This record gives sequence, C-alpha cells and structure tokens, in this order.
Amino acid sequence: MKRIIAVMVVMMSILMAALTIVTIQKGTVENAYASTFKEDGTKWRIGYCESEDFITFTETLIGIVHGLEELGWIRNLDGFDIVAYTRDSKAIWNYLANRDIGPYIEFVDDGFYNLRDEGVTPEDIVDRLQRNKDIDLMLVMGTQAGISLSTDDHDTNIFVFAASNAVRSGIIDSVEDSGKDHVWAHMDEQRFERQIKAFHDIVQFEKIGMVYEDSDIARVYSAVNEVEKLAKDKGFEIVRYHVDEPLRSEEYSRYYQEVQEAYNQLAQEVDAVFVTIASLESDKLPTLFTPFYEKKIPVFSQLGNIEVEHGALMTISVMDEVNLGRFGADTIGKYLEGTKPRDLEQSFQVAPKIILNAEVAQKIDFMIPFELIIVIDEVYENIAK
Repeated sequence: MKRIIAVMVVMMSILMAALTIVTIQKGTVENAYASTFKEDGTKWRIGYCESEDFITFTETLIGIVHGLEELGWIRNLDGFDIVAYTRDSKAIWNYLANRDIGPYIEFVDDGFYNLRDEGVTPEDIVDRLQRNKDIDLMLVMGTQAGISLSTDDHDTNIFVFAASNAVRSGIIDSVEDSGKDHVWAHMDEQRFERQIKAFHDIVQFEKIGMVYEDSDIARVYSAVNEVEKLAKDKGFEIVRYHVDEPLRSEEYSRYYQEVQEAYNQLAQEVDAVFVTIASLESDKLPTLFTPFYEKKIPVFSQLGNIEVEHGALMTISVMDEVNLGRFGADTIGKYLEGTKPRDLEQSFQVAPKIILNAEVAQKIDFMIPFELIIVIDEVYENIAK
C-alpha cells in the first residue's frame, strides 16, 4: 500500500509540473521585427559551440531553429527537416549557413565549433570572439562549452543550453542573475532531482549503482549531488565506480572495457542502477546492460528516450527540446530587440515524460504498477538492435 501511495504521489507531482509548464506559442507574422535590424543595417551573426557530439545538443538546436521560424525571425527553410533528421549538428549548421533565411539573422559559415574536433580549443574560440568581433551571439550547448565561453575575456553574447546545472558549474551566478551582462543560460534547477525521486518512489531501491568520471564537471552533469541529497533524505545507499571518459577515438576501447567491468561489479552489489549522462553509444547498451538483466536489476536512464529504446528499463524525460527551443527562440528574440542577456529570464521547466521499455520489464520480471501504467507517455515494445 505504501508503494502504491508513493507512486501515486510522484505521478501526481509530475502531472502538476506538466500543467505549470509555460509553452511559447506560435503566431508571429512576417516583418514583425522590422525595427530590430542592427544599427548598421546588417544581419545579426550567430555562431555555435557544442561540448561534443550529443543528441540533446542537436535536438535543442533544431528546436531553436523551429522556434525562430515560428516567431518570424527566419524563413525559407525548405528541406530543413530532411537535414535535421540526420541529427548531425554540423550538417544542420552547413544547411543554415548556406541559405538566405531572411533579412534578420545569418548563421556564420565558419562559426561552428565542436570542442572534441581536432584542432579546436576554447582558447582559440575566445580569442576569435575578442579579436575579430564578427559574431553577435553564440549558441552554446553543454556544460563544458558553457564553462569555456562564459568568460570575461570577451564580450560576445553567450546563450547556453543543455548544461546540466549552469549555476553549480559556474557558468552563471544564480537562476535570477547570470552575473555577466553578456551571458545567459537556461536553468531547470530541479530536473534531475525530480528524475531520481520518481525512480526511487517507483522502484523503492535500497542500493543504487552509478558509474561516472571522478571530476568536478562530471559530478555536475551526472547529477551526483542530487542523488547524494536524495540518498540522505530517503535512506538509500549509493555504490559508485569511476571511469575516465574518452577524449579521442582510440580511447573508446579502453573506456567500454572499464564501463563493462564496473557494470559487472555493480550487478553483484545493487538493486537498481542510475545510468548517468556519459559517452555511451546506444547500440552497445544491450551488451553493457546484460549483467543487470541477468540479476533482474532495473536500469534508469538520466539521458532519456534513446537509452530506454536501446535497453534501459525507464526514464523520466526532462528534456523537451521542442518547447525548450521555443523558449530559447523567444529569449533570443528579446535580446535582438534590445534586452541584455543578463536581464532575460533563465528558468524554464520542461514537461516531464515517463518512458518505458516493455521487453526490458519482461526480462527483469518488473511488475509495472497500475498507477504507473495509466500515466506512461511512451512505451518501446522491444530493445532496439
């Protein structure tokens, strides 16, 4: 009975959160921003920097583009959805940079950066921003990129998305005030706390396993502080193993061996696993998770849909890139109309979605409570191969 009540409470809290979400609406007419050209009459020049190749970064970029189109800032996106389907942020950028998308905005051809690309360093990007001053706004994706570019060494306007916790990582001073006139970062400060609390209320585990890199930045994007806080509140134990994230392609073999060894150990010690955001290729997950299937251990994904599709039991998705893109586009529009990034609202809570993999549930003999069944948003029938 206690478990049923707990499940009902957490589901109600999730639904209430969803009801309070602010959604940016469509409906802006063409030429609504005729007074917002740059003073010299040229287009606003936008650049982009991402921490690495990551599906959330690409989906957020796509969401922002669609949001800017809905608000009338850009147009002429014939064929964009075909390019977006590749989920290749560089290909998407090339498409945007080589089209006339209207009189207001230009996506700069050589303004795309991925910090994992060979020869790309944060220092060189900051130097370009300070020395050339040829970019008006940088779209920045991820914690590492946000930390690297939210510096006082330049004054180019920085808009940071998809950072795990922009306050804790030092990108901004607080939810209310970024602390720098040229810096803005999206914040949903309780999203990972909501995730892990929901998982505990549903599964009622006593020992949860985590594998992450032992570094300050990894603790932030792996939500370690949030899990530790809830462990104190709920009285469960955390069993953790540390691995070194791969920085180059030749390191992936070593990395996956370390992850598999850690998972093998965890399967002997825990009754639930929290898979943190990491450099795990989705097609390798069924093999990596095999020890958990054998021991009937539920696996919860911090990342979201793609890991549930490929072998995690469930997730409470906290990334709604469509509506986050609309919020981001609306925020960028306000900047283009004259508001400093520091003065813009940074907090936006996305609607959570419950996603489950039915094949995994069957593998581990997980009995889905009826109260959970009626609020599940999406079910994958099988593990993707």
